[in-house]
Amino acid sequence: MARVLVVDDEALIAMMLSDLLTEYGHETVGPAHSEAQALELVASKAIDAAILDVTLGDHDCFAVAQALGERGIPFAFATGHGIHAMPDAFRERMTVSKPFDFEVVKQIVDELVAPATQL
Repeated sequence: MARVLVVDDEALIAMMLSDLLTEYGHETVGPAHSEAQALELVASKAIDAAILDVTLGDHDCFAVAQALGERGIPFAFATGHGIHAMPDAFRERMTVSKPFDFEVVKQIVDELVAPATQL
C-alpha cells in the first residue's frame, strides 16, 4: 500500500480521487485543498506519490510540485487546461486530464507508486 497525497481545491473531486485510491489499495494523504495545506502535509507526512490539481483557486500547485521534487517524491498533475498551460520546468511530468478517465488515473497511480510498492 502506498501513501498518495491528493491536492485538489474541489472537495468532490478530492473525495472521488480518495475513493479511487482506496479502491486501488492505497492510502490517501490529505486531501489538501490549498497550496498551504499541501505544503504542510509534504513537510509533515510520509508520502510515496502525489496527484496535484494544477489550479488551486487563485493559486497554482507549482510550489508543492517543487517541494515534492526536492524530496524525490513522484507526482502527476491533474488539469483540464492541457499541457500547454504548464511551465517549461514541469512539461515532462505525467499529467492526467480532467474530467478523469478512471483507467488512465489507475495507470498513472500504478506508475507513480511502483517504487514504493516494491519495498
